[in-house]
Amino acid sequence: MTVPFLNASAVLFSAVFASTAFALPNGFAPGGNGPNQVLSAQLGIDGPASDICPTTAAMTAWVIQTEGGPVQMIFARRGQGVGAPIMVATVKMADGRYMATFTKQLQINGPIDAEYRLLVGGGSGTTSNWVSLATDCSATD
Repeated sequence: MTVPFLNASAVLFSAVFASTAFALPNGFAPGGNGPNQVLSAQLGIDGPASDICPTTAAMTAWVIQTEGGPVQMIFARRGQGVGAPIMVATVKMADGRYMATFTKQLQINGPIDAEYRLLVGGGSGTTSNWVSLATDCSATD
């Protein structure tokens, strides 16, 4: 006996997760860059030095791929969606791979407990792990 809801759900689930469009929100271009592969996407946050607010934190993204050319990056905040796509140029590394690096300053005006992720467009739609940023702003300037 088959249950129509479960079959329809399985088809929808398969279609969504098999599609590169799922991993490519807000205008990421579907498809790939030919033989280019994104090998890794990493995100790091250098949090504020103290709990005095307002302050800033530095968020840095690193993407390593097999070919040169621009990399399409989007930063996402858990529960709040994604930002606009950013195109970043790559630089050839000594081992023949290519790396794109981008740093942005996050302005912190009040208490924050958030998680961020990097989404990389093209081909595989690679993502980084979630990275936490927290401060209670217990002191004010």
